[in-house]
Amino acid sequence: MRNTLYDMWCKIVKICLLLAFLIGRAEAGFFDQHAEGWHWYETLPLEEGLEDKKQEEKASSSSFPNTTLKPKTSTELVKAYRQELEGRLTDAWVNPTPQNLKAYQDMQKDMMLRSQRFSNTWMQVVYENPSLDHTIVAPVNQKARHVYLDEEKKHTLETIKALSQTYGLFFFFSGDCPYCHQFAPIVKTFSETYGWEVMAISQNGESLKEFPEAQTDNGLFATWKIDALPSLYAVNPNTGHVLPIAFGLTSLDQMEERIMTLIQKNSGGKN
Repeated sequence: MRNTLYDMWCKIVKICLLLAFLIGRAEAGFFDQHAEGWHWYETLPLEEGLEDKKQEEKASSSSFPNTTLKPKTSTELVKAYRQELEGRLTDAWVNPTPQNLKAYQDMQKDMMLRSQRFSNTWMQVVYENPSLDHTIVAPVNQKARHVYLDEEKKHTLETIKALSQTYGLFFFFSGDCPYCHQFAPIVKTFSETYGWEVMAISQNGESLKEFPEAQTDNGLFATWKIDALPSLYAVNPNTGHVLPIAFGLTSLDQMEERIMTLIQKNSGGKN
């Protein structure tokens, strides 16, 4: 009995080996096709396809690196940050749950910390580069501030006095205008302080105490389209250049500031 089983087992093994051999031959022989390398570590066909695809993607990405690997610019980062912040605020406002509010507050805190860091670094750069420190030109220290204002006043006085050599004032008013009566002493003070000549022109023929020899309108109101009283213009008769100094009741300081601003504009900011 034992010999019979053993013989049967041997036959089964031989049949299996024969089948394996025939199958291997039918598939053109694994050993014949893989003579090179370690044949049990050969890449499978599916993996070969994946490797080829990876190589193609790598070649494609190397041909166009800017379209796939280009980092975001600072402008894009700020835009994305702002959109995220606005999105969290919208979520918190529409649905004010503790989670939504905390998400917005967390990002708002981050924004404040970034702003503080920016401000601190800004001041560090200013301290290390005196040429960027505006307080040297316009100091905030009390004593230095007084010196600065005195120098500014002196510069204003000299500049406006120098303009009196080439400019004169056209003062448009009306005898029945209460604002004109209040503005006339200011115009008089200005002209005496800076040495400007004044041509007072009355719309209705009446004069003012400060300007008893005012000229009656001969068409200048219409030519200059004067629609606000009182009006004051600085005029250069040689060049025809006109500076609008005041419309309505204006203080002396406002007139000085306006003249300096307009002169600076016309001189390209050199004064």
